[in-house]
Amino acid sequence: MAFESLKDKTVLVTGGARGIGKGIAKACLGEGARVVITNLDVDIGKNAQEELSSLGSVRSVQCDATDRAAVDSLMDDIWANEGPVDVVFCNAGRGANERVLDASLGDVRDLFATNFESAIHIAQSYVPRMVSENKTGHVMFTGSEHSVGLPEGNESLGFAFYGATKHAMLIMAEWLRNDLIGTPVSVSLLMPGPVLTEGVAATFKLLDEDPDNEGVRAQFGREVEKLLRERIITTEECAKFALNGLRKGLFYIPTQAYVKQDIDRRYQEMADAFKALGL
Repeated sequence: MAFESLKDKTVLVTGGARGIGKGIAKACLGEGARVVITNLDVDIGKNAQEELSSLGSVRSVQCDATDRAAVDSLMDDIWANEGPVDVVFCNAGRGANERVLDASLGDVRDLFATNFESAIHIAQSYVPRMVSENKTGHVMFTGSEHSVGLPEGNESLGFAFYGATKHAMLIMAEWLRNDLIGTPVSVSLLMPGPVLTEGVAATFKLLDEDPDNEGVRAQFGREVEKLLRERIITTEECAKFALNGLRKGLFYIPTQAYVKQDIDRRYQEMADAFKALGL
């Protein structure tokens, strides 16, 4: 289902006060949408609202999307103030840097709660409302290049469980797409590679000033840094791909061409396995 324009549409962007979410919020405001952003930190949310208010109608609401009751309250609030939500950008999440054999199960569960379970809460609260009212709606989940494989060149990073949450997002969205056949609601998956968020920009600035910074180098070396700098796009560029994919009615929305190489590499290894087993 394609949205030709977001003019006069109501849009929700979770995690919309920073990073990719803020870029998407800006782009939606640029198209004339009414935008609601969420953030865990009230002050960060208010600052983003003040910054973006010159672009159009924007409101920040504090919401912990890992709490289903909080999500239901958020939806009730938007329905009462802005009206039914035309498009939800389910974007809230965080990164993690832990090895498979080192991570505690508690940390893994916390990460899944933030990155994956929160998306389920959003979908379960939003979609039935739109279906019951027979209104056209859309949910775009922010996945990752990690949704489709281990990005070549990232092997030294400890992103296994972050990647697992994004893999989970992919298959959940695929099943939800099937479940929504015949309804007025559609879904899609944004699959960005590295994006120049505030945190990444701060890291690059630190390395520009101190290339041998021990804290940063403990996480990634110079080769990974070089790849990141080559592959990275701005939040504005990421948002442009997101809205273009929405307009075209795409389910998979990649943002960097090199991601296809990782998909092809995985496909070829699987194809070789089928051939080797005579299947």
